[in-house]
Amino acid sequence: MGTDRCAYLSRLRNVDPIPKVWFTLAVLLICVFADSVVVGLFTLAALSVLNIVVGGQRTGDLLHFLKVPLAFLIIGCLTIAIRPIGQAEALWAFRLLGRWRWGITAENLRLGLLVFCKAMGAVSAMYFLSLNTPMTDLTMALERLHVPKLFVELMELIYRFIFLLAGEAGRIKVAQESRLGYRGFRRSMHSMGELLSTVFVRSLHRGNRVFSALESRGYTGSLTTLPGQYTPGRWLYGLAAATAACQLLILIAERRLLP
Repeated sequence: MGTDRCAYLSRLRNVDPIPKVWFTLAVLLICVFADSVVVGLFTLAALSVLNIVVGGQRTGDLLHFLKVPLAFLIIGCLTIAIRPIGQAEALWAFRLLGRWRWGITAENLRLGLLVFCKAMGAVSAMYFLSLNTPMTDLTMALERLHVPKLFVELMELIYRFIFLLAGEAGRIKVAQESRLGYRGFRRSMHSMGELLSTVFVRSLHRGNRVFSALESRGYTGSLTTLPGQYTPGRWLYGLAAATAACQLLILIAERRLLP
């Protein structure tokens, strides 16, 4: 599914996941705390290039995944840029119901653009990790970094249930479509409601069966996974330092050149 397919085909698949985690974390934190449009755009561009050149991801796949958060970000940033402005000077304004003055001010536009660029930069950093690291490798890396074991096991179980829910929903929808369950808006809404309620009930039953299967295989509250064979990947620390240095240099130059 999605990022998993890319992760298993990545050139970084057999590289130790811990350097990838630290690389992503360093770049992500600088992007978020820099409060800079230029740093956000640089992070987006740099991590996208690294995903393609170093990770071997296809450009089409990367663009497809980058489109996923766009709808949420555009709607969210528009609500930041367009808001009640009273009598403030506006770049564009209109009257809502002839009473309230809404519009876009220079400050609100700057804030909306800043949030959008920071978010896209952060997303690109997370994609570097998720598109080049399978989930099983990531959870083992978190255990090696001494993340609480309960947190890691919850991640593994939730990840497993994503596939379970998707499989159940897919089978139910195929059955509904074979009975013309999505002909017309009214029938589609009815079928969708039945699908959601049925998936919920079936997922509970399937979850109980999965837990019983775990117990029958000696589950005692801890999931044990054999570690993989990795190449060290220490060069990623140097790459992280170089990328972080570029982010900081861009931030310093922006602060000196712009008021």
